[in-house]
Amino acid sequence: MLNLPHRIVALRLARTVVLALAAVFHSSTLLADSLPPSVIVIRQLLESWGAGYPAQIKDSVIHNHQALLELYTERGFTPIWLAVEESGQLEPNHSATELLQTISNVGDEGLNASDYHFNAIQDALQDGTSMSLDLLLTDAFLTLAQHLLSGKVDPEKLTSEWKSYREYINPKALIANLDHQSVAEVLDSVRPRPPRYRRLIKALAMLKDLPSDNWGPLALSPAIKPNQQDDRLPEITRRLTVWGDLEAGFYSDETYNQALNAAVIRFQTRHGLDADGIIGKNTLTALNLSPADRANQIVVNLERWRWLDQNMGDSFIVVNIANFDLRVFNQGELVMQMPVIVGRNFRKTPVFSDKIRYLVLNPTWTVPQKLAVQDKLPEIKKDISYLKKYGFTLYDFGSNNVVNPENVDWARLHKQFPYRLVQSPGPLNALGQVKFMFPNSYDVYLHDTPSRDLFSKNERAFSSGCIRVSKPIELAELLLRPQGMTAEDINQILAAPNNVTLNLKQTMPVHIEYWTAWVDDQGTLQFRTDIYERDNPVLEALKQPLE
Repeated sequence: MLNLPHRIVALRLARTVVLALAAVFHSSTLLADSLPPSVIVIRQLLESWGAGYPAQIKDSVIHNHQALLELYTERGFTPIWLAVEESGQLEPNHSATELLQTISNVGDEGLNASDYHFNAIQDALQDGTSMSLDLLLTDAFLTLAQHLLSGKVDPEKLTSEWKSYREYINPKALIANLDHQSVAEVLDSVRPRPPRYRRLIKALAMLKDLPSDNWGPLALSPAIKPNQQDDRLPEITRRLTVWGDLEAGFYSDETYNQALNAAVIRFQTRHGLDADGIIGKNTLTALNLSPADRANQIVVNLERWRWLDQNMGDSFIVVNIANFDLRVFNQGELVMQMPVIVGRNFRKTPVFSDKIRYLVLNPTWTVPQKLAVQDKLPEIKKDISYLKKYGFTLYDFGSNNVVNPENVDWARLHKQFPYRLVQSPGPLNALGQVKFMFPNSYDVYLHDTPSRDLFSKNERAFSSGCIRVSKPIELAELLLRPQGMTAEDINQILAAPNNVTLNLKQTMPVHIEYWTAWVDDQGTLQFRTDIYERDNPVLEALKQPLE
């Protein structure tokens, strides 16, 4: 099993940076006759940007020119990253050196040094354009801080199914903190805090050291069962060894033996696959992804951590769509976990956060118009008794007037569906016995389901967007416990035919998330299938240069 080492990944300072800094410290190209000329240069540049001239230094676009104008105006246009030595020379200070080291290593967190003027800063060091260097360093520092705080990519620009909770840095406060903190300490203050973010950084470093060459595609069929022979087994053995699911030095011929079977099961388990030991299509598909492919997957999930609202609450619920599970935390401790069912690929469950405000026991279900047309209307056309069989009442759309379905010309109805379908409480109700409401623009909520058999499936993307929970009564009891209700009280209400709304005295934060890579508390690197194909658009956006 692939367990992460507990070492801190060493910073890798690029040789070019070291050479460039050495040139600065021993060159007269950054000499200044006095400070005022440097002040004049900075002021002229900033004021030209404020007057509408392009905010750039040579080919490097300045992304925070308004913040720079305010910062430097407040400090009298004196440099931030350059110090005047006794000789009168202007030289990079310790913070500048540290920032350059940090920029050279941003790839450790899945970011690109080129987004932070890496080449332009080196050119400025070589050319002796010290004032440009100061502005470039400040812009790079602020841009990096913003990306660490809320990500480089805005998820809402990629999909409407992802709610963004972007925060924004305070440039003045960050620069002021450099007077008494290191660059690393200041940037740490805006980085995601959860241990899982740090673990993923370590995992990314480890994957970059694994071989990805000679990782051609294995044929996806036929499946390989224990004790069978197959000429793909030696290569499967090699890949499982690279991943650490199989001990190094294990020799395998073309027979699927017991030791290899145990390694396959370990691999399947940490990839969220059916851990049956059969090397089938899904397992072979996962084995075809190289360490470089998985490193890209980690890069995407590191960016998702930066998108995340860091204030999750003391107690909260987390749903991982890609893992089909729900977890409840209280003061950082996991107190409940259960399988869930999420939206199908064409009715994806969105990513957002909200608070559960009330529960409905014995709920009715008002069928959304889209589902009424696409799902229910074809069933009704085939058999009008479908309505009675499943407890549906037909209403005029926009009113409470009940309509007799026998009086409707169903054959003429298509996209224009002038009715409202409401399903009564009962054993066949699509929402089951309870729904958990956190009103939102997506009309998504948690609920029970009569289709209990679907929870036995490994991949559970079967819903129309809402999240079906496998332990609804237990979850309801946990949420209602602070107001004195017990499971017995809940079951007593459920035994009656009427629906009952129960407002929570203590609302519960719920975070609907999408993680395809993480390191668990035992140090095991986990991957999940990108069921909604959301990873690649993020990766491509991260590769694009900043505009």
